[in-house]
Amino acid sequence: MKKQISVLCILLAASATIVSAQNSDPVAMTVGNDQIKLSEFKSMYYKNLSKDSLKSKQALDNYLKLFIDFRLKVKAAADAHLDTSAPFRLEMEQYRQKLAEPYMHDKDMENLLVKQAYDRSLTDVHACHILLRVSPSDSPADTLRLYRKMENIRSMIEKKQITFENAARKYSDDTVSGKKGGDLGYFTAFEMVYPFESAAYDTKPGEVSKIVRTKFGYHLVKVVETKADQGEVQVAHIAIRLLPKSSAADSAKAKAKIDSIYKLLQQGGNFERLAKEYSQEPSSNRSGGVLKPFRIGRMPATFEAAAFALQKKGDYSKPLLTYYGWHILMLVNKTPNPSFDSAKDGITAKVEKDSRYELTVTALVPKIEKQFGFKEFPKAKDAMYKVFDSSFYQGKWTEANAKGMNEPLAALADKSYTQQDFASFAVKHQLNIHRNLGGEYAVNILYPQFVQDVCLKYRNDRLEKDYPEFTEMLNEYRDGIMLFDMTDKMVWSKALKDTAGLKKFYEDNKNKSMWPERADASVYTCSNKDVAKEVKKMIKAGKTDRDILSTVNKKDANALTIDNHSNSPFMKKDNASVDANWKKGMSGDKETDGKIVFVNVRKLLPAQPKSFEETRGTVTTEYQNYLMDQWLKDLKAKYPVQVNEPVLQQLLAQ
Repeated sequence: MKKQISVLCILLAASATIVSAQNSDPVAMTVGNDQIKLSEFKSMYYKNLSKDSLKSKQALDNYLKLFIDFRLKVKAAADAHLDTSAPFRLEMEQYRQKLAEPYMHDKDMENLLVKQAYDRSLTDVHACHILLRVSPSDSPADTLRLYRKMENIRSMIEKKQITFENAARKYSDDTVSGKKGGDLGYFTAFEMVYPFESAAYDTKPGEVSKIVRTKFGYHLVKVVETKADQGEVQVAHIAIRLLPKSSAADSAKAKAKIDSIYKLLQQGGNFERLAKEYSQEPSSNRSGGVLKPFRIGRMPATFEAAAFALQKKGDYSKPLLTYYGWHILMLVNKTPNPSFDSAKDGITAKVEKDSRYELTVTALVPKIEKQFGFKEFPKAKDAMYKVFDSSFYQGKWTEANAKGMNEPLAALADKSYTQQDFASFAVKHQLNIHRNLGGEYAVNILYPQFVQDVCLKYRNDRLEKDYPEFTEMLNEYRDGIMLFDMTDKMVWSKALKDTAGLKKFYEDNKNKSMWPERADASVYTCSNKDVAKEVKKMIKAGKTDRDILSTVNKKDANALTIDNHSNSPFMKKDNASVDANWKKGMSGDKETDGKIVFVNVRKLLPAQPKSFEETRGTVTTEYQNYLMDQWLKDLKAKYPVQVNEPVLQQLLAQ
C-alpha cells in the first residue's frame, strides 16, 4: 500500500512539473498543425514594436494580424521544401558561420584587450630595440642558438660591457634602426606587433626588457622615455624640397627660400596662398598645404615635435629641417584623446583586426576544456612521433603513414578523437620547408592546434543547444529567407512573368484608373503682337509646334516660347492659361509681363481609362497586392489559425 502511494505521489509530482512547464510557455496560437509558443510571439512582438506601444490592445491586434500572415507564408514555404535547395542551404551555412563568430572568442579577454589598448593609447613610448631574425624554417637547434646569443647580448648590456645602442649597431638584424642605435622613435598602441608593444609598455624607462619573441624573431627592447599622448593634430605646411646629400649650394638655396617665405608670413602673408604658390609638396599644396590629421609615430620626429608644440589655430612654426627638406607648419586643429566610452567601438574594431585578437580564441579553449571535461592520453600522443618523417616537411605526408592507429588521443565530453583524426588534421597542416625537423617537433607543433580545433568545433556544433538566442536568430533568418523566396515565387515574380494574368487584371479593373477630361493644347508666349500674328497664321496653315518655333526664333531666339506639356495633354490645374480657355479653338491674346500669350486647344479628350502601358507600373503593384490577398486567403483555408486570446492578453498585463 505504501509503495502504491509513493508511486502515485511520484506520478502526481511529475505531472505537476509538466503542467508547470507548459504553463510557463503556453501555446499562443496554432497555424495548421504548428504550435506557436508565447515565447516566440513575445520575442518578435517586443523586437518589432516600440516600448510605448507594447501595452496597446490595438497595437497587439495589428501585430497579431501581421504575425499570422508571416507564419502562414513560412508554413507554406516549409511545406514546399524551399529549405532543402542547395542555394538555400549554402546561404544558411554562410549566415551560421557569421553568426557563430562571436561565440568562438572569449568576451572577457576581448574586453580586457580593448581596455588595455585604450590605456596604452594614452601614453607614447620612445624605445630602441635589438633584433635577431628567426625564420620559420629554422630548426629548434638554430632557434635555441639565436636565443642563447640574445641572452649573451643582454648579459653584456647588464654588466655594462657594452651599451644598448652600441649592441644594436653591432648585432641587430634591423639594419635601419641599428644604425641609429636601435632607435624607433615614439609609438603607441597598434603601431607595433602586439608582443613587441607589450614588452615596450611593460618595461620601465631606462630599463631593458626580457627577450621577447615576435614573428620577426627575438627582440630586446629598451625604453628611453614615456610621455602622455597628445591626441591628434592637423597641420598645413609649406615644403621646400632638399634631397639628402645635396650640395652646399643647393642647401643654401633651399634655406634662403624657406627663410624668405617665413619672412612673408611674419609680414602678414596668407599661409594658404603662400603654400599654393611656393610649396613643393604637390599632394597638399592645392589644399593650401593641409595634411591629414596624425598621431605620434606617423611623421618624422622633428616634424611631430613642431606640430604638437603649436598651441592655437593659425600659429605657425619656425622653419624646420627633416629628411625630406625644409618645412613651415601651421596649426589647423588639435583633437584630444576621447573618453573610453567614445573610443570603445573604434578600438574594438582595431583589436578584432589585430594579431592580439587570437588571444580571445586561446583564452576560450581552457574554458571549453573545463566545461566539457577534456581528457588527453599521453601514450597515444607519444606513439605519433614515429609516424612523421621528412615527407611532412615537404608537404607530401599522408594518412597512410598512420594506418591502423586508432587509439583515443583526446576526449571531450562524450566524444573521442583518435590518432587517425590527428593524422587527418596533420595532412591539412603540414609544413613545406624542405628540412627534416623530426617527428617529435611535428607532433608538438600540431597537437596544440589540434586541441584548439576540436574544442572550437565541439563548441560550434553545440551552439543551438547551449545558446537559445543563437537558435532564435538562426531561425529568424531561416524564416526570413523562406518568406522572401516563397513570396517572390507566389507574388512578385509571378506578377512580372504572368503577362496574360496581368492584362486580364487590367481589363477587369481599368475603370478604376481613369484619365479626367484633358485638353490637347499649346500655350504660345510671343515677344510682341507681330510675332503672335505670325504664329497664328502658321497654326492655321497646319504647321507643327517644332516648325513654328524653328522658323520664328531663327532671327531672335527669345521671340517665342511654346508650352505643349511635353507633347502630352493638359489636365485641369496644369496651366492657368489653358484652364481659362477650356474649349476647342484658338483663344484671344492676353498681355502678360509685356508679352502676348494665347492658347490653341486642338481638341478636348473625354474622360477615359488609362491604357495598359500608361498604367503598367501601378497595375503591376495592384496585381501583386491582389495575388497576395488571394494567396493569403488560400493559406488561411489550407492552414486554419486558432488564437489563444487569454494567453496573448498576458502581454498587456506584463
